[in-house]
Amino acid sequence: MGDEGLPVGACLLYLHQRDGASAWQRKRHLLEDVYLGRSYDDKFVASCAIYPRVVCDRADNIGKAVNALVAGKIVAIYTGRMEYGPRALGNRSILASPVAREINDSINKRLDRSEFMPFAPAVLEEYAAEVFDLHEGNSYAARFMTITCAVRPPWRKRIAAVVHVDGSARPQVVRERDNLLYFRVLSQFHEQTGLPVLVNTSFNVHEEPIIDTPDQALRALADGRVDYILTHDGLYAIEPDAAA
Repeated sequence: MGDEGLPVGACLLYLHQRDGASAWQRKRHLLEDVYLGRSYDDKFVASCAIYPRVVCDRADNIGKAVNALVAGKIVAIYTGRMEYGPRALGNRSILASPVAREINDSINKRLDRSEFMPFAPAVLEEYAAEVFDLHEGNSYAARFMTITCAVRPPWRKRIAAVVHVDGSARPQVVRERDNLLYFRVLSQFHEQTGLPVLVNTSFNVHEEPIIDTPDQALRALADGRVDYILTHDGLYAIEPDAAA
């Protein structure tokens, strides 16, 4: 869906016209993920050199990020290859606790977004059907955050920040083999809170593209758009004395 589907569709249309539909139908296969963009994992540390206020904590980065989420902080996750398509799926995402609906206002204000823009939940695969109306017919699409479904009534108040006014949500089902860092954050958050769900919204300011490069991510941190950036090797923040 969206403009990024047009070049793919144009290629498929040409191939169907050239070879016939049956030739390409035989080659169909399910996508395992859409992390098809560029990775800058090896450049992130070097990019910090131009941001002297940014500091990195490499000791138990995931645990400290989860502690920050539990405390109501906003943590961006930046790892691996950027997602292709209209959704941030854990490589260029902003994460937050789903407990309080007020977190939506806080994030929207910091990202200059309109107040009506909803946030989506990321959920561990093991608990997806327990929390959401997901089943064999729609769970594959939910891995890519492309469908909405009902939030099961016992969970609606527990994860209020990701529930729409009609009781629905647009979940992303997270599997360990697809995104290990993202999965570990969700798992440790679940261990601490009993909630297998986090707020996931795209790592970008309103009306700007999703962040791609380390420089863009670090600029957002320096500008106070997020409290932390979690990468595969560290947790980045602004020095406390400098933040004032």
